Amino acid sequence: MLTSELSKFWADHNRRFADFNFVYPVISRRAEGLSIGINCTPNGVCSFDCIYCQVCRSTEKKKIKFPNIDEIIFELKKLLSIYRETKFAEHFPSVEEKNRILKDIALSGDGEPTLYPHFAELCEALQKIQSECPENPKLTLITNATQICDGLEHLTEIWGKLDAGTDEFLKFIDNPQKKIDIAAIESNLKFIVSKFPLRIQTMFCEAQGKIPSEAEIESYIQIAQRIYETNPSNLLSVQLYSVVRQTAENTVKPLKREFLEDVKKKMLEKNSKLSVEVF
Repeated sequence: MLTSELSKFWADHNRRFADFNFVYPVISRRAEGLSIGINCTPNGVCSFDCIYCQVCRSTEKKKIKFPNIDEIIFELKKLLSIYRETKFAEHFPSVEEKNRILKDIALSGDGEPTLYPHFAELCEALQKIQSECPENPKLTLITNATQICDGLEHLTEIWGKLDAGTDEFLKFIDNPQKKIDIAAIESNLKFIVSKFPLRIQTMFCEAQGKIPSEAEIESYIQIAQRIYETNPSNLLSVQLYSVVRQTAENTVKPLKREFLEDVKKKMLEKNSKLSVEVF
């Protein structure tokens, strides 16, 4: 399948599948195949209100209760059984089987996963399921890195958000809902990389007619470099990407790949040992 054909599936990360409420399959460009998402925050609770967010956080949505761990594990086992029987051939009918291979089980969803009240216990339960999977998928956390919590030791990789290099741009692009500054994000990512495998995830986009300035990019690169220097062997990669799905804010537009490639070039000029991926 051509990349252009796959892109429509990358753009569709619907978190509802059949009669499931908390577990869902997606074709993920960054996981490079099938990813099973765990939506432990269906109420959309988050410590960011990103300008490029693709989740509707209505008043009614906020009334949804957190699922219990047993509900999540039951659905995950059921979905894994469907995967082994069908490889989701009917759900992704035009996707070749090689692109429907299970790559990871990802804590992601409608909000910030680490705000789930039983996060550590959920990670432990998921690790047990992962260890029993013949497919040997990774167990991944996708987080905005606003807080450090117990349970990270049960994960294979942590994908931490770093969208800015300055407080001003952090406020504009991520809009933290509590007192979080760029220094706190950097500190948390340094802590994570000191102990666990980390991938930095960075969304670059145009919003309200603004794009990241050269000075902003330089500050961002300096932070990424300091995180790398904390523990080079644990920084697996920096993932640069732009918008491919519909956002809540209609002024948000994707940046051209050339912009991302230019950032990559600047990062590698500073540190040729850094792994930088453009999506």
